[in-house]
Parts: sequence; structure tokens; C-alpha cells
Amino acid sequence: MAIRTILAPVAGTAIDQRVLHTAFRMAKRFDAHLEALFVAAEPQDAIPIVGEGMSGLIIEEMIRAAETETQKRETNGKASYKAALEAAGIEVSEASSTENKATCAWRKDNGREDETVARRGRLFDLVVIGRDPKEASASLTFDAALMETGRPILVAPENAPATVGEKVMIAWNGGVEAARAVTSAMPLLRTAKEVTIVSIGDVPYGRASGTALAEQFRWHGVDAKVVDNTESGHVASALISEAEKCGADTIVLGAYSHSRFKEMILGGVTQDMLAKCALPLWIMH
Repeated sequence: MAIRTILAPVAGTAIDQRVLHTAFRMAKRFDAHLEALFVAAEPQDAIPIVGEGMSGLIIEEMIRAAETETQKRETNGKASYKAALEAAGIEVSEASSTENKATCAWRKDNGREDETVARRGRLFDLVVIGRDPKEASASLTFDAALMETGRPILVAPENAPATVGEKVMIAWNGGVEAARAVTSAMPLLRTAKEVTIVSIGDVPYGRASGTALAEQFRWHGVDAKVVDNTESGHVASALISEAEKCGADTIVLGAYSHSRFKEMILGGVTQDMLAKCALPLWIMH
């Protein structure tokens, strides 16, 4: 698999800057086409449920307010896109090309952001997205990108990193989700300067070890180090610690190896990494 197309949802919030910074960096890295997608909410979807006693005038005012808010977000999103485009210095083009060069385009759709990102994201090789629990819509869109596109997502960190994908750490437990994440990240791994496979605790019986994965990587021309951390406590903290030790700038992670509902309620590695890790996360469910 090659990374030739990248989708970056833009919502007109502070998250846009870090998403676009990371997305443009990836577009240049892979000579890929980047689409910055803004989804304009339908006014009737952007207002609370209308009660029977609410007058037509109030409803009209609420719709106008929703339209104004959408226009404001679009203006902010476009401003962030143009600033990132200028900094990246790549060509604007909507036409597909076999030429190896990075291009980008702005796209506006109408509807629910989460549904649109899920639908359109299935057409792309990679989705770059941010996450902020304080932004309800952003969380819905994040969940849709992760759970409903069937594509890898790259979670842009709060602070833009100096590099992405130069030194990659793989969080490996031998599970299906980790295997999918590794496969999806192979274009990143092949071009990385350093790759480190980290297992926390014992790899469950019947699953391939980090050493076995490193042996398979040689068929792809990837030379990986292997770290077996015997820490049996907090997995996310141990992973973050190992990332610091090996100087990783990106972590490849399989998402929700346990029930997603269980992780959301009781906590889990995926939730902890999303909440605490300051590095870009390449995630596949």
C-alpha cells in the first residue's frame, strides 16, 4: 500500500492548525494529494431540538445564528488552510496525476461532519485528524474517522512536532489490531530512519513476539530494534517512557484491542494514549 491521498477534516477551530501542519508534512513526505475538507452543518442539524411551544420567529433566529456560526468556522478554517499551504509551498490541484509530487485542494461539503468524514474518509489512504475532548463535534468526528473509515488515522498532537515518522516506535502485543496498524503504516516504516518495536509485559501465548515481527520486517527492507519491557503495570505510561528513551517522534498503535465500550468506561491503553501521549499517533482499528 502506498500513501497517495490524505484527508484532513477542517472545522474552523484551534485544532485545524496542528492537523494541517501534520497533514501537509505527510503530503510532502509521500508526494501525496491532500484534501482539506470542511463540512458545513445544515442549519436544522445545528440547533437544539425545537419544542412545540417555540415560535417561528425564534426558530428563524436560531437558524440564522447557526448559519452565521458555520460561516465563521468556514472563514477560520480557510485561513488556517491558506497559512499552512503557504508555509508548505506545494501546488494546489484538484486533477489527479501520476507525477510524483505533493498537491492539495480545499473541499466543502454539507451535512453532519462525522457522517461526511466517515463516508469520504473511506476513499483516502490516510486521515489526519486532531482530538479535543472539550470539542464534542471533534470527538464525534474523531470516532467516525477511527471506527468507520477502515483507514489508518494519524492523530496530530497538541504541539506541532519538529519531525513526523523519522523515528517510529511500534506498540506491539501480537494482536490483530496491532498487526493491522503495522501493515497500514508500512509506507511510513520503509522511509523511517529508525524503527523500534516495543512490547510491554509478556506477549500473550499464541501471539507473535516483537522479535518475530522484526524478522518479517527484513523482507520489507526495514531494520527494527526490539525492546521487551517487563513492566506489568500501566501500559500507556510504559509506552510513553519507551518512546522517550528511543527518541521516537511517532507511535504506531492498534486501537481498542478490548471492547471499545469497556475501554471508554473503565479505561484502556488506547484511551490513555490519546489522552496523555504528546507524539503523533498512527492508529488503525
